[in-house]
Amino acid sequence: MSKLNKTVVVYTFLAVFAVIFTKIYGLFGHGVTSLWMSNMYLVLVGGGAVIFLTIKGLAVDITDCTMFRLFYNIYNSGIAIIVNGMLLKGILEIAGATSGIVVWFLYVGTAFIVCAVLMLGYMLYEKYYKIKCISCKDR
Repeated sequence: MSKLNKTVVVYTFLAVFAVIFTKIYGLFGHGVTSLWMSNMYLVLVGGGAVIFLTIKGLAVDITDCTMFRLFYNIYNSGIAIIVNGMLLKGILEIAGATSGIVVWFLYVGTAFIVCAVLMLGYMLYEKYYKIKCISCKDR
């Protein structure tokens, strides 16, 4: 199984876990739910599984670039930061509290994802236009 396939499977399992966690947390919260917590799985499915399936469909050999590992780590960190921010926002909403720091999770996570997408664009540009590839091992 390739690295991208494993990543898709992991994100799918995490999305299922997020749905189950939200339902169980709602039971302990006396039926009170949060929109932020209820939609965590959308970030995991859309931002994780679907994106990596798209990358696999666009460029199967993109994983041989040396920048791919950096892209992979930064992108996954961005998704993790956003999901943790959503979880914290949901917990605070259910508890009836607020915090100004929660919005920073979204800002930082989005910044990580934007940086990773720029790196991905550069790698795809190198691959498809066959320029002197400084980030690829095969040239």
